[in-house]
Amino acid sequence: MTDEMLALARRNAAEAGATNVEFHQGHIEDIPLPDASVDVVISNCVINLSPDKPSVFAEMHRVLRPGGRIGISDVVAEDHITPEQRGMAGDWSACIAGALSRAEYIDGLNAAGFTDINIEFISPYAEGLHAAIIRAHRP
Repeated sequence: MTDEMLALARRNAAEAGATNVEFHQGHIEDIPLPDASVDVVISNCVINLSPDKPSVFAEMHRVLRPGGRIGISDVVAEDHITPEQRGMAGDWSACIAGALSRAEYIDGLNAAGFTDINIEFISPYAEGLHAAIIRAHRP
């Protein structure tokens, strides 16, 4: 998020009287939070923009408390769609070229230590690509 987005979020939280929220600026490959410090990690079509998804998955796992969970919305490819086909379907700004397949998402989350992984295709996005909800837990 930009400095302007962060300032707006802080103003909105203050105006709403929110006392249970904190905003930290950082990168998803290097989250500026201590180990095991959060209950839930949410993301809205940002992971596909990262060129280093294993680091993203590892960082989410690192900052979650045991029993914590993730809730991600992202574009996910069907397993038969190749990275080259994903690249032809769209660019990075549209979250398509960086999309993982369902199997790649599952493998990446498993490698980071997540369990109870569920990827639900919720609507078609492009040929062989879907808007999806990804859920998993840190044991």
